Amino acid sequence: MEFLKNNYEKVILSVVLLGLAVAAVLLLASVDSEKRALEEIESGIVATKPKGLKPIDLSTNEAALQRLLKPASLRLVGEHNLFNPVTWKKMPDGRLLALRTGKEIGPGALLITRINPLYLRIEFEGPVRSADTVQYRFRVTRDAEKSAGKRIPTTFSVASLEGKNSVFVLKDMKPKDDPAEFVLELSEDKSRVVVTKDKPYSPVVGYAADLRYEPEKLTFRGKRVGDSLVFGGDTNKIVAITATNVTVQAASTTKRTTVPYIVAPQ
Repeated sequence: MEFLKNNYEKVILSVVLLGLAVAAVLLLASVDSEKRALEEIESGIVATKPKGLKPIDLSTNEAALQRLLKPASLRLVGEHNLFNPVTWKKMPDGRLLALRTGKEIGPGALLITRINPLYLRIEFEGPVRSADTVQYRFRVTRDAEKSAGKRIPTTFSVASLEGKNSVFVLKDMKPKDDPAEFVLELSEDKSRVVVTKDKPYSPVVGYAADLRYEPEKLTFRGKRVGDSLVFGGDTNKIVAITATNVTVQAASTTKRTTVPYIVAPQ
């Protein structure tokens, strides 16, 4: 005990140094263990295949970009009523009709349902022999005549060259003894046409039209140039008809409107 009393400081110092030595040994072992653990973790990270990134949803961005590429335009004209108030018209049957385009009433609302060609037809009927003369008979149909009575097929006769009637003058015929071909000069315009036994003269000389005015449910049939149509509170005169359109002139304004003939698909 005397030894411990005289050297306790040295004993304590020795114990402390021993503890430090043990701690150093344990620390080295712990460092080595931690190093191996870190190496295992690192190798695991390197060997593991990384997961792919989820695609980013850019649909809203793309939609915004498309709107920028095609910006909406401000419409100051058209069917909206912000700057274009609509006029309403009361029809004879009490209906209210919105006038949006200007073609709901008046000549712009006319519809052509049919256009028929009108012919001038001259055909040889044959000779009529009497004791001294031969009459050459021709059947004439004039569809374009204004008078309905003149549109009826009528037979005209001539007996010789230069023989004439109200429709034509006979200018030539071949052969002389038994003619089968005739040259006729039309009285109206002095033009010459040829008529044979087998082939009549039949050109288109005009047109007649059937029309409908839908706002008032009116139908006009067989109308010709010069005829008048009463609709929409005005009178419109037909001034021209072709195979593809009808032109009318308003009595109140003298304005002309050409209505196209639109054939409905079969």
